[in-house]
Amino acid sequence: MKFITYVLLDKKVNSQNIQFVMDIGSYAELAGNIINNNPYQRNRVSKSGSIYNLLKEDILKECIIPPIVLASTSKLMPGSSPDDLLEEVLADYANLKILDGLQRTLSIIDVYNNNRAHFDGLTEKYFIRIEAYLSISDSGILYRMLTLNTGQTPMTLRHQLEILFSKYADGEFDGVKILREVDDSSVRSINDYRFSDLIDGYTSFLEKNELPIDRVDILQTVRTIKFISDEGFEKMEFSDFVNSYRALSLAFDVRFSGWSYPDDVDEDMRTAANPFGREVYKIFNKSQPLSGFGAAIAELISSGTIKGLDDIKSLVPNLEFEENDLIRINKFLDDIRGEAKKIGNGQRIFFKLFFKYLLDHDGSSFLKVSDSLERAKNRAMAEV
Repeated sequence: MKFITYVLLDKKVNSQNIQFVMDIGSYAELAGNIINNNPYQRNRVSKSGSIYNLLKEDILKECIIPPIVLASTSKLMPGSSPDDLLEEVLADYANLKILDGLQRTLSIIDVYNNNRAHFDGLTEKYFIRIEAYLSISDSGILYRMLTLNTGQTPMTLRHQLEILFSKYADGEFDGVKILREVDDSSVRSINDYRFSDLIDGYTSFLEKNELPIDRVDILQTVRTIKFISDEGFEKMEFSDFVNSYRALSLAFDVRFSGWSYPDDVDEDMRTAANPFGREVYKIFNKSQPLSGFGAAIAELISSGTIKGLDDIKSLVPNLEFEENDLIRINKFLDDIRGEAKKIGNGQRIFFKLFFKYLLDHDGSSFLKVSDSLERAKNRAMAEV
């Protein structure tokens, strides 16, 4: 049972918005069919004593809860009445997503399934307020998800950036496994990358700046959507960026196959704190080297030193290594840790300088890993 209360046009996302109410049983049934349709939703909040336990109690007391926001990507026939459009949208489960209200929806499903006799016995139906965006574009969905994310459990900034850049996640990545925040997985090999770390690197490449973007104000993040909201926008080399960095990291992984931080490091090269990375992937599959790489490559391309990202793969086979290069990386990062006001920023500066010296064919340490590390450390210590 449902009743339409209002129909509006959202001109920002060019989508018709229909506001309506639906009885709790009908919504619980609908939600059960669409609950997993949005891969960018947050995980379920399951902490004991959370605000959502209170919400369940409120629903049983027939408290009116905030509206749920849905979105449909179905292409609808023009000229149909709002009732017919809504009927068509709600029947097309595959193209219907929850934009805002996932935790409320999970609470509604739990409460209804565990208390059907209570709700079926009500003399008047208990209604859920809902609004649905019809025929909304993918970029419109992403924009609305961010602007609606003002509830009791906000998304992490990493999750927000994953949503902003989600259109790039389906590129062709040779052997790369991309981990999103909602996957609840960790980096365990040279093949694994967090999507948010790749985004950090790519953002540094686009902005020619290895330091993190200002993430204090949610409005700043929302503004970033303008960068990718154009439906005709090209992927701007994201796949090339990932694959070129992977080629470089694989070169280290092959040269130092099976390496782990040794117990018998010479005293002058021993780290005071825990090493930055005890294995190859723990050094290179992180935000700091990705960001440094992005900024370095952008500067080299801008100066004309290299033509583009494709050049990296041709340079990799010519890298010159020395036996203790990975120990040097850990030692130099440890030295920088002791001097830097912000450790993460200091690490990013070091990696930017390292990759820049390593790949600059006009420089004295071109393709020489050890020399590039030494130069990067000396310069970074002066900058941090």
